[in-house]
Amino acid sequence: MANSVVFKRHKFWNAFYRPVVTLISIFRGHKIGKKLKVRKGEQYIILSNHQTDMDGILFGLAYSGTYYGVTSDSFFSKGWQAKMFEHQLGIIAKKKGVLDIAANMKMMRCIKEGGSLLLYPEGNRTYAEFQFPFTEGFGKFVRHFNLPVAIFNVVGGTGCFPRFAGKKRKGPHYTTLKRVIKPEEYANWSDEEFEQVMKDELRVFDSELGYKYKSKAKAEYLERMFFVCPKCGKVQTLSSKGDHFTCSNCGLDVEYTEDLHLLSKDPEFKFSRLIDWYNYQIRFVKNYELSDEPIFKDKNVTLYISNVGQKRQVISVGDLIMYKDKLVFGDKVFNVSDIEIASPISGTKFNFSTPDQNYLVVGDERFNPLKYVLMLHKVESKMKINNSDIYYKLEERN
Repeated sequence: MANSVVFKRHKFWNAFYRPVVTLISIFRGHKIGKKLKVRKGEQYIILSNHQTDMDGILFGLAYSGTYYGVTSDSFFSKGWQAKMFEHQLGIIAKKKGVLDIAANMKMMRCIKEGGSLLLYPEGNRTYAEFQFPFTEGFGKFVRHFNLPVAIFNVVGGTGCFPRFAGKKRKGPHYTTLKRVIKPEEYANWSDEEFEQVMKDELRVFDSELGYKYKSKAKAEYLERMFFVCPKCGKVQTLSSKGDHFTCSNCGLDVEYTEDLHLLSKDPEFKFSRLIDWYNYQIRFVKNYELSDEPIFKDKNVTLYISNVGQKRQVISVGDLIMYKDKLVFGDKVFNVSDIEIASPISGTKFNFSTPDQNYLVVGDERFNPLKYVLMLHKVESKMKINNSDIYYKLEERN
């Protein structure tokens, strides 16, 4: 059928890639904890937290059956590779941060045709360990299928492969089955109760586990996430080297330790975890006084047109400047009032969409994409007005 999602080839390619994934896991030091052995004809809604870019691939070693992953549609602007994996593995593209009816219909067809779905309820990879809010109505969506819900935990990803980092750190990193919730178990739960159980079972804070993650550059590239100094309040004055993160304006020096905590001899520095600093930045952006002056500026930035199913096209290379009412890429100007959605991708990229086009912004190795996305929730963007991306709303996390 033209609209089918599940095909026999997906089972073949899933089995074909499993030895390759095993080699990748060995190379990356990834271990497998408790596995879920899937019997013929069994279906699951599979849920996992999201710590690294490889979660969806390495997960396949903990789940013996064929599964259909849901990923950001930005993946499908990577040309033939994305199309190949879509054809071979049946990956489902979903628009980030908004209700995607087409993707939801594919998910429902997948279940109807006997497939199992792998979903990341937070919809985004962890920045500072906190849980992103679930999409509204997620609990109701999951229980609609009346299938067992298999919950997996990825542990150690923020220790070994933090989102801001450029290199791997040595330490525990594994995927394990946390719990299977059967339909008869959640039948009498409210949607809110069901969702809370899922949140509790998916919550993983590596900094609370006491593991050690060794590296000669533990703080390297923290400026991809942090852009405001909590001591002097200056923007884009922070830089990393080795285990330390410093401010060129006030001299603040912070060490990022093996147990994933922040340490400083400066009595004015009060944060102990990445999430504390992240929350400070949320407050900074919320209280930022807008004027006609530039808010942020970065050099050596490349702007691409990045539409699903099309090869990316470079349209600007040079400075990126953000004002309260526009983003300027050289001679390309975008009114923030037209921006419908924006999300960070990987360490040094973010995408944004206008009514007629999708774009990808790629900076240099120390570029911070997060600050632009957060500030787009402050200025009068269409994204802010429509409340279309809840993941980076200006709310503190815990």
